[in-house]
Amino acid sequence: MVQLVIDSGCDLPDEFLRKFSIPVLPHSISVGKDTFGDQRNPAQMAHFYSLSLVDRSRQITSGPASSEEIERILRAQVDRGCREIVVQTINGANSPTLQNARTAVEALRRDGIEVPMHTQDSHNLFAGQGLLALYTLTQIRKGLSAAEVAERAQEFSNNIHGYAAIRDVYYVRERARSKNENSISWLKATAARHLDLHPILSMHRDGSTVTDTLRGYDKCTEALFNLAVERIEAGQLLAPMVVVSIAGQLKDLPHTPGFATLQKAAQAHGVKVYQSLMSLSGGINLGPGTVSLGLASKE
Repeated sequence: MVQLVIDSGCDLPDEFLRKFSIPVLPHSISVGKDTFGDQRNPAQMAHFYSLSLVDRSRQITSGPASSEEIERILRAQVDRGCREIVVQTINGANSPTLQNARTAVEALRRDGIEVPMHTQDSHNLFAGQGLLALYTLTQIRKGLSAAEVAERAQEFSNNIHGYAAIRDVYYVRERARSKNENSISWLKATAARHLDLHPILSMHRDGSTVTDTLRGYDKCTEALFNLAVERIEAGQLLAPMVVVSIAGQLKDLPHTPGFATLQKAAQAHGVKVYQSLMSLSGGINLGPGTVSLGLASKE
């Protein structure tokens, strides 16, 4: 059977990581002088969020998995008997992880390892990337080859829409500035804070836009979940599943405004809603309390 490998930016529920023994390429997280690898460990992530380590007062950065670390992980899969591997990474336009994975695969091939390995750009982030992983697992369970799985997953990824409801625009601006990005002006961030404005970011095929801006974060999450409700009720989903993640405690997600409406619509139409902690790198860059949602639709 094909082995799926993801990176830690992928918001995939822990139950699937354990059930399918999915290896995780760890993003590096630095808090002050301390650095550790994010392996999507639920206890570690919950601890990180519960201590409010993701806030503007702390010096926190995230980085991609190195090619050397990826090579080590893939070699371990080969050593334990894997005969076909599909590696999926966070959007290549946002992170060097994809290129590092390709470098690792090339190194293994130079060493004479002939196991087919397909590196794949998810063209999305966080919950959107998690949705792709879930879809890929459904294809793997059909007994398809790695090439067939990768081809179908690539086609599916073209229709994935990722969204994120941003709680604190000023936070996002400060994190972006720490990476020398100035896409959000001080004036816009300050206005958003004073007027209690919260944008919904849309991510599709490498591009990102602001879908809507709402006054009040409760209204923002309601509008976010309604994007999925509308597609569910219109029968527009290409797969009967939606992924939702939160940069905070997972137990708080069901109480987020609009989530119950999503659950009700999903149950009525045979759609499964998967809940996940947001990756630490996602929480670091988008801010505490951010909610991400991924679905596949042609609309």
